[in-house]
Amino acid sequence: MAADASQLEPPRRRAVDGGVINFLSSLQLKQFSLCPRRWYFAKVLRLPEPESKAQALGIKGHAQLEHYLRTGEDVLGDIAQAGHHLLPPPGPDLLVEESFGTPSPLTADEVPFVGHIDLINPRRMSEGVLRITDHKFSSDVARYAATPAQLVDAGTEAGLQMVGYGVWAALSGARFPGVRVLELEHIYFQTRGARRAESVLARTSTEHVTREWTEKVVPMVRRIREVARATRSADAPPNFGACEKFGGCPFKAKCLSGGPTVSLMNRLITKNQAPETAAQLPPTPPHVPPPAAPAESLGTCDRCGATLTQENTSKLRSGDVLHVSCPGAEVAAVLPPDAPVASPTIAPDAAPKRRSRKPKGPTAPGDHREPPTATSLQDERLRLFVDCVPNMPATSLSEYVAKVASQVSEAGGVEDLRFAGAESALGFGKWKGALAMAIRSAPPAPGAYAALGLAHSELLQIAVEALEPLCGPGDFVRGAR
Repeated sequence: MAADASQLEPPRRRAVDGGVINFLSSLQLKQFSLCPRRWYFAKVLRLPEPESKAQALGIKGHAQLEHYLRTGEDVLGDIAQAGHHLLPPPGPDLLVEESFGTPSPLTADEVPFVGHIDLINPRRMSEGVLRITDHKFSSDVARYAATPAQLVDAGTEAGLQMVGYGVWAALSGARFPGVRVLELEHIYFQTRGARRAESVLARTSTEHVTREWTEKVVPMVRRIREVARATRSADAPPNFGACEKFGGCPFKAKCLSGGPTVSLMNRLITKNQAPETAAQLPPTPPHVPPPAAPAESLGTCDRCGATLTQENTSKLRSGDVLHVSCPGAEVAAVLPPDAPVASPTIAPDAAPKRRSRKPKGPTAPGDHREPPTATSLQDERLRLFVDCVPNMPATSLSEYVAKVASQVSEAGGVEDLRFAGAESALGFGKWKGALAMAIRSAPPAPGAYAALGLAHSELLQIAVEALEPLCGPGDFVRGAR
């Protein structure tokens, strides 16, 4: 009795064991090209991947097609039935779910490849033509179907698989003697909306697929070897542009949060933390405000007698110094035209009450608690002034953005994230998403910031867009355009 194709591959042998690659597959190549870190989670750490509904639908459709092509019994469901006219008549000469065999003739950098081919049609071998078909189940054929040029290009996702199949056939000369022309085909079955199917066919030579495999796949396998030897997932380059592709990466949360591993985002967050965090400082005694940093005195306010500092004053063009939070008079602030209307100053005895407590009569003797001033409340908020000059001391946002951009560049292994190459995790514009995530994960300290010259700085534009949702009502002010 002939052995089943699945028995030809050792089931207990792992693709990667102790950093050593035992074998690869076309699926692993596609997974690595999509995101090396995702491949690392799946094949090196061997984290489980839940089966999606789309995968279950594809498995069911493949089983129906295999049964029909082997036996001729029409068990095709409504999805597979739409492509019935694209399938060859069933017969014993067709090779259905053909295994690569053991040992596999297909290798790259001395790593053997395993796998199965959906359909091999040798009925034109007398002309030196061999057709290799892979069945694809897609939610939108018009949107996701590959082109003939992609099927013969190992630099594309579709070509990685089909070129490998072609090279395997070329190396199996004893089984396909005289093969010169390869017809590489995808048959797409649409799973959503109207039932439809489409064939995408590319004709090429055995010399072409062999050259593509040598020039593009072999270097990729060498990079896979390097990633397989990594001891941390942080050393596996991520592709943040692929987090939502194909239904979303199952390891996205672990990649971004760190989990038991360290990711690019964790490295950025660690760098942005101050040397002394709030957890390292001694706890503040209850009902005692934290000590304030000494401020340079500018005299006292004529109305309320409070000490004037740079934090609670604003200097007008006339040279007058105004006490911004003075309870004794309302001061007209100099704000941009579209600034929100300021709320009236709250007197100390009318301070808002906490929901969790109710006042219990007059203040006890000896209790010298003071309500927070308007200035202290402002200091605890993030305020952003875009293309306008605030009426309070503000820090340039450019310094913070330049620091974060430098950290993202360093974490991505490039000098400047804006010039990241194709091999970098920040390439093809993915640096924009990485920068935005780094800013949202570690925003600047509370205070007032000015972002000037937004039209001339793409870094500032990304930072402002990332920080706007973090600002409270009235804390995001944009100048007139």
